[in-house]
Amino acid sequence: MTKTIFFGSSSYSLIILESLLKLSDFPVLAVVTKPDMPVGRQQTITQNPVAQFSHDHQLLLLQPINFGPEFIEKLRSLQPDLILVVAYGPPYFTEAMIDIPQYKIVNIHPSPLPRYRGATPGPWQIINGETKSAVTFFQIDALPDHGPIITQIPFEISPTETTDSLYQKAFSFGAQNLSSVLSSYTKNPQKLTPQNHSQKSYFPKFTKDSAKIDWSWDKIKLERFIRALNPWPIAWTYVQNQQGQQLSMKIFGFNTEPTEVQIEGKNKTLWSEISKYYKII
Repeated sequence: MTKTIFFGSSSYSLIILESLLKLSDFPVLAVVTKPDMPVGRQQTITQNPVAQFSHDHQLLLLQPINFGPEFIEKLRSLQPDLILVVAYGPPYFTEAMIDIPQYKIVNIHPSPLPRYRGATPGPWQIINGETKSAVTFFQIDALPDHGPIITQIPFEISPTETTDSLYQKAFSFGAQNLSSVLSSYTKNPQKLTPQNHSQKSYFPKFTKDSAKIDWSWDKIKLERFIRALNPWPIAWTYVQNQQGQQLSMKIFGFNTEPTEVQIEGKNKTLWSEISKYYKII
């Protein structure tokens, strides 16, 4: 029995957590996720998908603000053999935390490390026109996405992939192989492959400003960019209506021109139905 603590904070984390709960050899001692946060215009305090799932399934849930001494002592008191991390994000794990479990901390990352390190590997693989990727199981060290690789499971990136579908695919492959990978790893935890750090790549996070479309790009890059920023933060541009008013417009699809769009304050619609009333600026 390999007693396990799970760290995750997104709907993609749940793909792995649900599979982990089916593995009798890896009982889940606790789930760690981000604190509940205010969401939307009303700033309603809301649980993330992992917190909600854990409450619904009566799992021990920890939601630390940071990895302070009190939280580290709580982890130590649970005596885990393994910590598994999927889409948790900062704060980063310290050496003291890494050394708590016998089998250290394992992360599942949706890119062929050392390429596409960081928090946004999905959109950048699409923007850069990659056709192949991998989900990487690796052992965490003190530097982000830097530790030695346990295994990589390759998969294809389709020509219509969005970031959402890429992550669904990557973590589904991770879930399908979770039992065999963890079993093999815990039987031989020294069988690791150091990353070739000379091959590393890292791309920045997106913000609303960096999601603005540059219409000087060629149509291939425009199409990839718009796909890549779905479901967040959604590519956008400015349009002008017939009264000369400037408005922002989200673009959800592109095929030589925008397809599905949403002008601020209005519902989603097809660009072909409203293009005579608005001009992209």
